[in-house]
Parts: sequence; C-alpha cells; structure tokens
Amino acid sequence: MTEEADTNAFVAWEPKEGRCTECQFDWDEADYVNLIGQCVRGVAVFGGVLSRIDPSAPVDPGLWSASRYVWHTVDVLRFGTERLWTISADPAFGVPSWDENEMAETRCYDELSPIVGLIALIAAVEAWRTASMEAPHDVGTPHPEAGLICAFDVVQRNAHEVSHHLWDVKRGLPEFAS
Repeated sequence: MTEEADTNAFVAWEPKEGRCTECQFDWDEADYVNLIGQCVRGVAVFGGVLSRIDPSAPVDPGLWSASRYVWHTVDVLRFGTERLWTISADPAFGVPSWDENEMAETRCYDELSPIVGLIALIAAVEAWRTASMEAPHDVGTPHPEAGLICAFDVVQRNAHEVSHHLWDVKRGLPEFAS
C-alpha cells in the first residue's frame, strides 16, 4: 500500500470538530471518563437492537449486517485495548494500522455467531474500560498515519466507533427507515 493510501485510510476516522453528521458523536467532548462511559453505555445497547432485527441481513443496501458490525466493534475494542496497553507498557514500540475489511474477511465475520459476538463485545469493552482507566494520560505512542497518539486519542476514536457502529446497526430497525 502506498503512503498516500495509508494516509487516506486513516482520514475517515480522524477526530473532527462538532458532531458526527451521522451518529451525532460529539468530537468536542473532552472529558476522558465521560468518553469511556459513552463507549460502555453504547455497547450495552447493542443486544437490545440486535434482538429486534435479522442480524445476518444487511442493515441497509450495500452495508454490512448487524452481526458484522458487532464483530467489527469487538475488534475495534480489542485493538483499542492493545493500543492502550502499548501506551502503558511499551510506548516507544508504537502501534500498527489495520484494515477493517481485510479483518472481516480474515476472521469470517459472516460465519460467526451474533450471540457469541455480543458476549465477546461485553468482554472486550470490559478489558478496554480497564485499560482506559489504567493508561497514563501524558504518554504517546507512534501510529503510522496519525503520528504520536495518546490514551485520549484511542478512547475518543473508540468511543466514536462504538457510537457510529451502533448507529449503523440501528439502521436495520423499522423505525429508523421511517
């Protein structure tokens, strides 16, 4: 992959000012503990939404299924946890990028149980919450596209991903299409 392609892949998830035009995540929220709470609360809602739709059907034409979004969110939080651990234990080592579509294919999201996905999501957010609370706030680690990132950057991006992917799944609800 070229350096330009790597940079463009990261731009979609860079923090922005104001609210996300789709999921309404507030990029201006600067309270670290509140961002952690938003992420944990967002995960708690996934099960209720999933119980009201067909988890294997695309939530909208051209989009992933709800089950895929759940498994992707599991990986988002697992990678987030590993990034927070790196900031805590070996910040000079840095963290890699990852391709969500490649990960979906490699892990065969479509063949994984949505029920088990919800169990994995709860376990992932608990490990992520613990890592978030333990990570130092004054340390950064290198990221290939974003430069030096700190715990706040990881928590903010992960909180947005949870919010956004919950919004993605909600698109499968009948009332969302109205």
